Amino acid sequence: MESTIRRIQINTQHLLSNNECSSDIDPQYLEIKQSFDANSLNKYLFPYEPELKESLSTFWKNEKILLQSSFGLSLEEDRELTFSQFKRLMGLATQHFGLIDLERNPKKLAVFTQGYRFQNPSVTTLMGVHFSLFGASIVFLGTEEQRKRYIEKVEKLEIVGCFSLTELGHGSNVQSIETIAEYDHDKEEFIINSPTITSQKYFIGGSAKNATHTIIMAQLKVSGKMEGVHAFVAQIRNYDGTLVKGVDIRDCGVKMALNGVDNGRIMFKDLRIPRDQLLNRFGGVNKAGIYTSPINPANKRFANTIGALVLGRYIVSIGSVAFNSVGLTTAIRYSFSRKQFQGSDPKFEKQLISYSSHRKRLIPHLANTYATHFSNNYLLDLLCEKVKKEKEIHILASALKAYSSWSTRDCLQECRESCGGQGFLSENLIGNFKSETEIYTTFEGDNILLYQQVAKFMLSESRKNPPPDYQQPSNDQKQKTDREYIRSFDFLLAALNSRLNQTIQYVTEKLSDSVSEGSAIMDAWNDNGTYIVRLGVAYTEKTILDKFIVGVMNYPDENTRNALKLLVSLYALNIIDHDNWFLKYQFISPEQSESISIQILELCKEIVPYSISLTDALGFDHERLGPIAGDWISRNKF
Repeated sequence: MESTIRRIQINTQHLLSNNECSSDIDPQYLEIKQSFDANSLNKYLFPYEPELKESLSTFWKNEKILLQSSFGLSLEEDRELTFSQFKRLMGLATQHFGLIDLERNPKKLAVFTQGYRFQNPSVTTLMGVHFSLFGASIVFLGTEEQRKRYIEKVEKLEIVGCFSLTELGHGSNVQSIETIAEYDHDKEEFIINSPTITSQKYFIGGSAKNATHTIIMAQLKVSGKMEGVHAFVAQIRNYDGTLVKGVDIRDCGVKMALNGVDNGRIMFKDLRIPRDQLLNRFGGVNKAGIYTSPINPANKRFANTIGALVLGRYIVSIGSVAFNSVGLTTAIRYSFSRKQFQGSDPKFEKQLISYSSHRKRLIPHLANTYATHFSNNYLLDLLCEKVKKEKEIHILASALKAYSSWSTRDCLQECRESCGGQGFLSENLIGNFKSETEIYTTFEGDNILLYQQVAKFMLSESRKNPPPDYQQPSNDQKQKTDREYIRSFDFLLAALNSRLNQTIQYVTEKLSDSVSEGSAIMDAWNDNGTYIVRLGVAYTEKTILDKFIVGVMNYPDENTRNALKLLVSLYALNIIDHDNWFLKYQFISPEQSESISIQILELCKEIVPYSISLTDALGFDHERLGPIAGDWISRNKF
């Protein structure tokens, strides 16, 4: 922390060095407060597996191959570097945890993912495909015998895996994928085919060049009967690199980002695999050629199959927090040392962070990042429970994935613009990470559909436990515009709870009206999709606020807790300010709306002196950041 402040002060002196009045103190200079220990807050934010965390921290600083960037490389050079880094990363990972820890102790994966300090996100994406998709499929969908057969090979890279779910014609609608796996009883084999052009597996990470095996998600057909979507392990390349008979793979080519990942498209033509390569934890074909499953009907079986892979959505959410942390740490540090235009005293130029408009661009994203992190921690605790709350895990993971990925998209854009041309330079990481994280918004589920899943759950729950009728606050309450009331957690919780409960009732009525007017259920759902998504968002933001408040109020140090409470108020007030529901349904008065806008600006200003400590607590030291996060003037000497 002290070294961070010292670097910022050095830059300030550089800027003043040619000014005759450099010995004077800029009356508008915004100082950094050291009122709490960022290291202690970091330990509170990331409390699990401290020994593993420390070991990884040391490793990242010394592993030269993993620190190499892919800036300026050709497509083939980028892929070659990425695959080399991936192999080294896997070697490191398996020294500390194994695939089975995805089930037994996912905190290890969380520490590993949150500890990444690379300039090449393609590496972690490739590892995610191999470890957290291909490997996780075996862990969560396979039997004990299948685990024993494959897990060690996956960990040692004796096989390199990818995950073949998405098709050219089907992505989110997994139940309608066209790939068919038909059982041949005489030979005890499955015959896998891509019957149409649109059935080709598409945009499959790792498949174009390196993967030897894949998980194929396909419609299972046994004795002429379709049994729904199942997962199969299939070899797609021989160990000399040639394609297995029945497999055709083409390269998807250059993408807007993540070009170190070799995305491919795959067609299957009479690919034969043994009967025991169907991952049959939830259903399989016995030697008599009969399909059996402990879970029926097929829709419920499908839900269990897809639900078992929910870990990927959690990884997206913690990855989003990590990328936000890099962008915000860089942009906020730069805004303290970079100056532009004179203020009231013509002898001095003003720090970027002293501009209200600049603070408004960055500080709300810092609040969102902290808010998301506390919900991520809550989800991780759920994932670690011996008796899993499967439904809550699935809904919360869907909600956080959608919220966090859109948050990162917006956060990194603001960080990029706030740094001007410097934010566009690859060495400062923000622009590069912005491009690399674009995929977060669509993989592991389209966000619009994820929010609809969340809303569907809320509507189902409301039939069992109807929410209370919405009642506007009293006139006396709506006349309160003082900062204490507007910032109070009671007001903020009441606001988001009221919006959620009223939205549940509103959507329920809209769907009921559509059906009463003759619409089919699915048509009614589609016609009201905009309102349904709003319900998903309302649940997500309310849940995040709940977990944020709990996490902040449990922090033992009062000074730190007070700074964090400012973030909580800013997070919730920003939601209220951006959603016209609160005025439309008269939860707040026009006067309160004006007060909220003012308080947001005031909160941004009050948080600024703590912002360096708050970003440092997210754990990204300056050595892994771009030049503008440090002494950027010395860095640009000729």
